Amino acid sequence: MRNLLAIPFIMAASLLVQASDIESLAENKCGSCHLIGEITKEKLNRMAAPPSWALAKKVKVAYPNRLDGINFIINYTLEPSEEKMLFPKETKERFGLMPSQKGALTEDEARAIAEYILDK
Repeated sequence: MRNLLAIPFIMAASLLVQASDIESLAENKCGSCHLIGEITKEKLNRMAAPPSWALAKKVKVAYPNRLDGINFIINYTLEPSEEKMLFPKETKERFGLMPSQKGALTEDEARAIAEYILDK
């Protein structure tokens, strides 16, 4: 019986580890351009793309359905184009068009990161 009571705690700990792993994945794969995680002066100085919170806001407005938003982020990350951009022209002028992450990121990684960004 005692083992059964421990199951919820083990599952919660597992979810925390997964969340931490996804945050690390997002920071490692996307954080060199987008602001993700803790904001520091160094990160602000090297920001080369809109911050993740701004991206999440734009996606949530354009795609109120969460799954559509996730699919948009995956698609745009792997095959970016000016036509798909949600930000105004000035954003492209400042940052340029995002380079494709195809080959640098699997679709599963892109999905996990998209979910993380939208849930943050």
